[in-house]
Amino acid sequence: MAEMPQFRMPGDRTGAAPGDAGGAPRRRWVEAAAERRLGRSHLVVALVALLLGVVGTLGVQGIAQQTGPRSEAAAREAAASHLRAIAAGDDEAASLGLLSSAERAAAPPSSIDEEGRIRSPRVVAARLGDGTARVDVAYVVGDRTVLRPLDLVYADGAWRMQRTLGEQVPIAAALPVPVQVDAIAVVPATRTLLLLPGVHRAAPIETALVTMPGQVFEVDGDARSTVALDLRPSLTEDALAQLRAAAIRRLEACEASRGCALPAGLDPASIPDPVVTPRAGPAGEIAVEVPIVQGDVATSMLVVGRMSPDLSTFESLRCALALEDAVSCG
Repeated sequence: MAEMPQFRMPGDRTGAAPGDAGGAPRRRWVEAAAERRLGRSHLVVALVALLLGVVGTLGVQGIAQQTGPRSEAAAREAAASHLRAIAAGDDEAASLGLLSSAERAAAPPSSIDEEGRIRSPRVVAARLGDGTARVDVAYVVGDRTVLRPLDLVYADGAWRMQRTLGEQVPIAAALPVPVQVDAIAVVPATRTLLLLPGVHRAAPIETALVTMPGQVFEVDGDARSTVALDLRPSLTEDALAQLRAAAIRRLEACEASRGCALPAGLDPASIPDPVVTPRAGPAGEIAVEVPIVQGDVATSMLVVGRMSPDLSTFESLRCALALEDAVSCG
């Protein structure tokens, strides 16, 4: 019996031998597809590894920001420690909390009376920058709660205050004599004092030549507030009497020598009390002006007295009529 003829559909490679013309292209296509799948697999693995590395790095950085020496917690503790040192009167610890270049207060924390120091210091909030931090703190001065920011910078392995907690306090002074504020002597040339927050005391002066009542004043440490210190010692009646007597002696000497230009008929004993004159000079040296008037003629005499360190006596007195050089007068 005759065999049936075999037919193949177009593109049907079934039964093609490994070496025939239809099998080779298919093998090449299969191998190329496999290589593409393998390349994509490698790319996926690389991307996953990269993402894991980034996540790991961010995780480590996040942990460091939360617990490391540059963390917000560390910045908070640095600010809190600085406040606690001021409250405890610990000068060394308070100074260590500042940058080495930061200006220090005129008086250290220990110079403030214990009951006058800040109380209840605490941290309210903190914000980190690039190596910087701003920490909002609160504390009590007297009967007031003060809220203010502190600026910190990370330096020498720790967070440190960029500036002291102190506030510049303007000073008004009348006489060039030292005045004690807390435990420091304020010299006459001082125009401002950088004082830490707290209740401060200016000591009273009671000597034979100078008197001044004591003062108690509060500094809150906030530059937005205003506080001024009025240090105005005054000369005692005895001091003014001694200066007037020196002026009379000088006038009497002028009359006797006829070497001074005085109004005719002037009675030296009739001169009024001297008036304190602001004068830039050494500490402990004061100047008064004595008006001299006779009829329509008026002049004046300047009397300069140098006081002893304890402000009890005049070590020297010099008198000068207008347009004349000063001479000793007592």
